Amino acid sequence: MDQDDLRKYFGKILKDEGYLPSESLAIFGKLIRLTLKYRDSLVAEKKEILTVAETKIGLEAYVKALESGKIQDNLEGKILGLVKLWLKEVNGKIY
Repeated sequence: MDQDDLRKYFGKILKDEGYLPSESLAIFGKLIRLTLKYRDSLVAEKKEILTVAETKIGLEAYVKALESGKIQDNLEGKILGLVKLWLKEVNGKIY
């Protein structure tokens, strides 16, 4: 996944949602930066690639975790790591 693919994905979400308050836009920016950092660390440390499809699954799991207060059990390792990173860095929650 390259940076343009990720930005296009998050850009599509923003377009589909219409108007978002500035706080939400700031969170989206943080999610993008964290995802790119995580993607780069996966490649450097484990030679693994994070895909847009995996990011999408992660974002859905992230929203569910915020709503329910728990992370779903069946997430694959890379996706679980991404969700935990987002929860920690954006929401201050550690699981």
